[in-house]
Amino acid sequence: MAYVMFQYDRPTDTRNWNEYNGHVRDWIARLLALPGALSFMAYRTTDGASPDTITMLEFQSIEDARKAGASEQMKEVVQGLRTVGAFARVQILERSPFTPEPLRREVA
Repeated sequence: MAYVMFQYDRPTDTRNWNEYNGHVRDWIARLLALPGALSFMAYRTTDGASPDTITMLEFQSIEDARKAGASEQMKEVVQGLRTVGAFARVQILERSPFTPEPLRREVA
């Protein structure tokens, strides 16, 4: 598995905050439409530490993630974040071979 990770602080001023919220669903849909995209998860820090938002866009292969990272569609989403004051750092990651499979527990 491979991932495109975004790290950024959400806008704090009201105008940019409202504009950010108005675009988030569209940005996520555009990212999930990239060839090879499998899933999208977003995380927020609970203590306000910076960066306060981390997203993970999952791909089947590192090649798919690299192509997506260099795509015009990805650049447009990153630019859209910038226009509302969220300056994203973007990284391509691959899953470590030492990462165990998630535990699956039976719910009684």
